Amino acid sequence: MLGPVTNRHLRIPCYALLCGALYRFRVPHPELLAAPAGIRRHRSTLAKGTSTPIGMRRMAAAAARCASTNERAHILSIATEYRQEAVILQRCAHLLGYRFQFAGIGEPWIGWGTKLVQYDRALRQGIHDGEIGINDPVLLIDGWDCALVGPAEEFIEKMASPPFSLQKVPWYAGERICGPDFFKANRIDDVYGDPQTPWKYPNAGAMCGRALEVLQLVQDLLGGSGDVPFPEDGNDQGRLHDHLLELGERGDPVPYRVDSRCSIFQCLYEAEPQWELEDLNTAQPRLRNKLTGEKPVVLHGNGHTGRWFMCSLWRDMNFLQRVGLTHEDLAHLPYDGPVAPGTIPDAATVQNWNATFQLYKIYEMQMAYARMGIEWDPWKEAEAAKAGSQI
Repeated sequence: MLGPVTNRHLRIPCYALLCGALYRFRVPHPELLAAPAGIRRHRSTLAKGTSTPIGMRRMAAAAARCASTNERAHILSIATEYRQEAVILQRCAHLLGYRFQFAGIGEPWIGWGTKLVQYDRALRQGIHDGEIGINDPVLLIDGWDCALVGPAEEFIEKMASPPFSLQKVPWYAGERICGPDFFKANRIDDVYGDPQTPWKYPNAGAMCGRALEVLQLVQDLLGGSGDVPFPEDGNDQGRLHDHLLELGERGDPVPYRVDSRCSIFQCLYEAEPQWELEDLNTAQPRLRNKLTGEKPVVLHGNGHTGRWFMCSLWRDMNFLQRVGLTHEDLAHLPYDGPVAPGTIPDAATVQNWNATFQLYKIYEMQMAYARMGIEWDPWKEAEAAKAGSQI
């Protein structure tokens, strides 16, 4: 069984050395390695992943392919504490040939801006120490609601192919709902145009790109707007949308793109599944997007319905068995979803979480009204009606 969380959970796996000898390089923009102004410094806790004996041959093959291209695929995952979903993510990353580290383990969670602070620190440290090459492809993903299903060599190949190779900017996961401000949907549409899919609004929980370009964007987001730095207790997704509109609406190049075809990321926040499962009887089952036909590398269980769908995928894709874990191994850790990964929810849990699909429909209606310039808030209407009945 896994014991209490200690530093022994956080060591770099030895197979990572197969990705090639570390090399020193001159960073084209050394100022990026300095902490952004106004950002509070925490003590550094760049936790590393654990090794696992399962699938070592496959990992070695993946690492050898990485070495042949002089690129290493990295995952930085925000998590201020160890949870069951984070353990599974960590194990999957090692089995699939990634270099993995948590960002923020043991640090206080101030707010959504904490993600940016921790990613900035981890990237600067990794580049400075030579652990991360400036052109290495990196994934920055939430640690408690993301699942990894695609191997490192596939991620590297996709980053080296169109559309990802055509623009020197990071890429974010795309989702159908434009939150937190529905009124920005039309404006984002105007900046990006129609991608011919519904997954066109940037989701801050999953992004990728070349390391130096990702670091530049993270620091631009932390820099805030004007002379006001972005606060650590701010809304990172709101800031992400504002940054896009600030540049895009004045005609400047957009600072990032959206993976609207779900080639790398599939957000699960939907009214009903937009995917089908394949190869369930193999060691590497996958999810395929019904509209685009793409097989994403990362699944993001964002939002209430996304967590509910992820709850089923833990079981249907047999994650625990494939990474060599049991429910008993993880029982001492908290979990983020409706139930522990791989377990079946009881009737009361099913009823409670089914209600979140009604909430999703309300959000869809709010966004539709916002597109017409109308603010519709059923909760405010209910409160006003209640107050009026008491007069």
